[in-house]
Formats: sequence, C-alpha cells, structure tokens
Amino acid sequence: MVINRRRLSNARIARRAITALLFTAYFFYNVKKNPLTISYHPSSLNKTIKVFYNVYAKPADNSSLLRAIDYAMEQMTLLLPEHQVFVRSIGTQFEIQDATQLQHDKEGNEVGTLKLLWDYCQKNDLPDGEIVVYLHNKGSFHPSKKNDLLRKWLTRAALSKECSSMPSSCNVCSYRMSPLPHPHTPGNMWAAKCEYIKQLIDPTEFGVRMDQLYFDKRSPFIGTGRYAAEHWVHSHPRVHPCDLSTSDYAWNYDGLPAVDNFKLEAAPRYGWDKLSLGLDRHNPKFGFDHRVAEYKFLYNETPPKSWFGWEFYRN
Repeated sequence: MVINRRRLSNARIARRAITALLFTAYFFYNVKKNPLTISYHPSSLNKTIKVFYNVYAKPADNSSLLRAIDYAMEQMTLLLPEHQVFVRSIGTQFEIQDATQLQHDKEGNEVGTLKLLWDYCQKNDLPDGEIVVYLHNKGSFHPSKKNDLLRKWLTRAALSKECSSMPSSCNVCSYRMSPLPHPHTPGNMWAAKCEYIKQLIDPTEFGVRMDQLYFDKRSPFIGTGRYAAEHWVHSHPRVHPCDLSTSDYAWNYDGLPAVDNFKLEAAPRYGWDKLSLGLDRHNPKFGFDHRVAEYKFLYNETPPKSWFGWEFYRN
C-alpha cells in the first residue's frame, strides 16, 4: 500500500476551509451548550475491532476545537467496516457520529483512555485473538507539520488491514516499533491482541512503577514521566511486535517519509546501527542487562526464547 502525502494536501486544505465555514459561527455562539456532531465511516453490522480513541480539545479555545474536529474527520475516514469507535474526550467535548462516548474529563491525559482499553481486555468472555486499537488526535496540544505527518502514518498503520489481521506471530502491530531508546511505538498508536494486553500492568499504575524503578527520574530515554504511556504497550517481555513501514524512519521525528510502502514484518526490522540515531551503544541503559532487569522489576519475568531482544541487543 503506497501513500503519497502530496496528494493529500489539496484535500486537506479544502476540508479545513469547509469545516471552518460550517462551524465557526456555531463555535462563537453555542459551543458550550451543545456538542458537535461529525460524520465518518458508514455503520456496519460486523464491527469486531474496538478502537479506543483519545480526543483532546483545549477548553475555551475555538481554534483548538476546529483543529480537533479536523483531526477526527481525517482519522475516522480511515476506519475499516470492522472497526467500532469508543471515545474518551478531554477538555471541550464534541460528538463523533456512530462512535460511543465512554467518558469525558475536563482534564487528563492518554493514560485514562489506555485504562479503558486495558479494562476491556480483562473480560473473560472475549473471543480468541480479539484485537483492540489505540488512537489519539496527535498534534491537538502541539500542532505542527511534523505532528500532522506522524499522526497520519500512525493512524493509517493502526487501522490498516495488515494490523487488523495480524498473524499469530504478532501481538502488537504499528507503523514503527523501536527498541531504542526503550521499546515503544513513536507517537503511540497501535493495534494489539487482548490476550497480550491483559498481561500488562494497569496503565494507571505503570507510571508509578517506572518512577519507583528509576527514582522519579523523568526521561524520554527510559520511558518515565509522560513517556511511560508510550512505553507501556511494549513493556512486557512477551511482546511480539510487528510493524509496517519499509522506510528508513527510526523514531522521533527525523526521517519521516513523504511516501511509504506498508509491509508487515516482525519488529524490530532493523538493527542497532539503523535505529540508534546516535545513541551510545556502551550506555548501560540502552543495553541487554538493563532491559532484562526492568522486565524482572515490572513483571517478575525473564524474556522467553521468542523475545526480540536476544538478537537485537547482543548483535
């Protein structure tokens, strides 16, 4: 599947102009009284994949609300017929048609939405191989062209046919999975199997456990503080990640491609040299012993033979 960002530019401009014309007057006069409704994918009787969607719009900020609506329209058009959307909104609330509003909070972060996803996966009556998706409207708090591009790739991957039908060898599927600087999907959108998710620490407790391990040191390089949410889904030694991007993109924002060709493969698909982005290979916090010690502290487990790290960290 080849996607060209340039082809989307005119449609994006037109969509934003129409959105502004239709809704600006409403925002100024009635935004606090009635939630807004937007339409997206036609409803389907065969919705088997639950999508947990974290939506943020800054309170009392019309431009932020316009942006949030634009992002929602952009992301929801990528849904497959089997997707069913569940929304947890933060800040200013607006409705998304054919989606179920699970929760609204005036303040919060994505951990609350991950908790809803985790709670769902704890159910005992789920079918074998049940898949859930986590999305958020990335860039709603810090709008930028880089966030726009990353959001589009992450959403396309998490909602893709490839991730929606991931093989038995995968339990987390995303645009890119990198073991560096800690195991994560940059930007934190993915599809995952509930049988794996239910093994993870409650996401509302995960950040606390990471802080205990690292003595409250908040760092993007070890997955603590606000970066704990991004680390969470890949934090278990039994993770079997797959990713889709065939580009040279590693993590962070550098190297995001304008065009990409999706192909599902076991992750990490690249070795240390390609994913390190200049990190010091001799720094213990990026090494084998550090990763195994974290698994032991968090889950009291050692990695199985199928763990990706046996090859990645030792080659």
